[in-house]
Amino acid sequence: MIELLIVMVVMVILASITYIRVAPTLERGRVRGAANVLAGDLQYAQLMAAKIGEPIVFIVDPAAKEYQIAERDGDSVYRLRRFGADGEYALGEFTAVPTTVQLFPNAIVSQSATYTLGIGSYRRRVILTQAGQVKIKNVP
Repeated sequence: MIELLIVMVVMVILASITYIRVAPTLERGRVRGAANVLAGDLQYAQLMAAKIGEPIVFIVDPAAKEYQIAERDGDSVYRLRRFGADGEYALGEFTAVPTTVQLFPNAIVSQSATYTLGIGSYRRRVILTQAGQVKIKNVP
């Protein structure tokens, strides 16, 4: 019985050490994944604007940590994605400057935008240029 208890204690200690070493890697993976999804959705919004021949609006709600891709008049929402606690990535930070951007059918954007995603001290930045380029960068 004592041997079993000792084995259980050793297993708990090893599991806690493993978690402490692996948790930051998993968090970084979630941030990288969310940045890739955001960049892909920005490109998707550009494609939808070209496809329907009308401007598309990309709207971020930083408080709810979510964004939506919709028609400018608001009749159709093409995509809604949540990055907060109730979302797939459970990010601690999701900011946007500015929070609303229009993407035109000719791939031009109304203004450049910067989106910052993060968990703890690890952050990635997704940049949408006015020319319609999407870039992902590390934040030092």
